[in-house]
Amino acid sequence: MAYFPFFAEMKNRTCLIVGSGTIARSKMRIFLEFEADVTCISPQLLQEPGVSFIQKEVQMEDLVGFDVVVAATDNHELNHRISLECQKLGIPVNVVDQKDDCTFIFPAILHYENVVAAFSSGGRNPVITQYMKKQASSFIDERLGQINEKAGQIRDLLMDMSPAERKIIMQKVLDAYLSGEESDEEIRKRYITCRSE
Repeated sequence: MAYFPFFAEMKNRTCLIVGSGTIARSKMRIFLEFEADVTCISPQLLQEPGVSFIQKEVQMEDLVGFDVVVAATDNHELNHRISLECQKLGIPVNVVDQKDDCTFIFPAILHYENVVAAFSSGGRNPVITQYMKKQASSFIDERLGQINEKAGQIRDLLMDMSPAERKIIMQKVLDAYLSGEESDEEIRKRYITCRSE
């Protein structure tokens, strides 16, 4: 079964990571990249910039109040119990390397400003997922993120137009930015010409 790619606003959302190994740290960094409020509970001392750390063995009551939980301990049974408790509480949960205990999975991500692309193999083959990410990185890059921001400013000025008209102009704007043959100022002026066509 394929997973639906649900993009969610994570800024200031409370995310709990249980565990402090390499995979746990990678999940923390992903959440931080999207401005989430990240807490880690683990008996092992952890220092990760931007993460609130609680050094203790996790208890099921510790899960209450979080928006998202990731179970990344090396204890399969504990991870399973965390998953069951989260599901009972209605909290989305990801359990590392225990797909059946997950209510969501982490995709491979390309992220440049507001441009985000996510790739998934449904948790079946991370190598395929990384392959897709690598292939896409040839055209989804920092420049595309910058173009998106500039073109978005132009789009804001066209909101009084019909969606069909706006789409035509925004395609021309994108083509102009991608060609690199005109300056930002020239492209901004051109959208007025496109609008009257």
